[in-house]
Amino acid sequence: MNKFFIVLMLLILIPLSSYADGHSDTKVEQDTIKVAVVDFQRVLTESRLGKDYIKNAKKNIEKKQELLAKLEDQVRNMRDKFNEQKLVLDEKVRDQKAEELSYKMKELQRKSEDFQAEVKIAEGKFQRDILSVLMKEVKSVADQLGLDLVLSKSAPGLMFVSSELDITSKVLDRMNR
Repeated sequence: MNKFFIVLMLLILIPLSSYADGHSDTKVEQDTIKVAVVDFQRVLTESRLGKDYIKNAKKNIEKKQELLAKLEDQVRNMRDKFNEQKLVLDEKVRDQKAEELSYKMKELQRKSEDFQAEVKIAEGKFQRDILSVLMKEVKSVADQLGLDLVLSKSAPGLMFVSSELDITSKVLDRMNR
């Protein structure tokens, strides 16, 4: 549906340079529509805002991964120790140790899932924030250049884009001021 809508809009908006009305010499002048594209992925990776986010996200991810690695080591050591001793332990103590190990394994799984959820939430918030800034800058650049339509370079259905139409560098320049 989205591809169809984009193609339909482009077909409606693309100006005809001439119109034949039964006479080959009859021409109707129409305004041209100026179209440009922005590479959102490039903005994410090259803008100061995007670079700062990536740098901070990496730091946070590395800290969380260190904590998870320590917990994994604890669980692994606990499991190894339990496996070495389970045959000589009293049944009651063995059951208690097995329960502790099970609890630690579930704790590790919960923390890992929580970490993944935190990363997704942070990414979603960042994308909303940068998209808000990007939309303001795109509008500003589009107004400055007299553009009628600006598309995302990675939008579905977009098959070809001339590099002359890409205003990503200008948007990046404005965002990095």
